[in-house]
Amino acid sequence: MKKILFLLIFVVLVGCSSSHKQIQLNQSMTLTFFYVNDCSQCKAFKNEAIPLLEETFGDQLTINQYDLDEENTEKVYDQVIDSLGDFDEEYYGNGPFIVLDGYFALLGYEGGDEDYLIKDIESATLNKELSYELEGRRFHYIKK
Repeated sequence: MKKILFLLIFVVLVGCSSSHKQIQLNQSMTLTFFYVNDCSQCKAFKNEAIPLLEETFGDQLTINQYDLDEENTEKVYDQVIDSLGDFDEEYYGNGPFIVLDGYFALLGYEGGDEDYLIKDIESATLNKELSYELEGRRFHYIKK
C-alpha cells in the first residue's frame, strides 16, 4: 500500500512539473509586448505566454508591457515601427504586437505560438534562421 501511495505521489508531482526547460541565451534580451485591454489574443498572450517566457529565460529576458490605448505608448511604438523594414501600416495599432528588440516583431498570438517564439528568441541570439511557423506575421528590423 505504501508503495502504491508513493508511486501515486511521485506521478502527481512529476505531472505537475514544467515541461519546458530553461534556456541559456548568449546575451540578455528585451521583449516588448504592446497590447489592447479588450483584446482576447492580448490577454491570452499575457496569461499563457509571458509566464512561460519568464520561466524559460529567467532574468536573461526583460519583458516590457505597453497599453496601446495609452498616449505615452505612441512614442515607443512608433520607434519600433520605424525600425522595422517590412512593417505594413495596415496593421498599425493592432495587438498583440510582440517585439524582440533588434531582431523581429510578431503580430498576433494563437495558442502554441509561445513554443515557436521561444525557439525564435533562442535562434535570433545565435544568428540562426527563425521558424517558418510564425513567418507570415513576423516583421524584421532594418539591419544597420
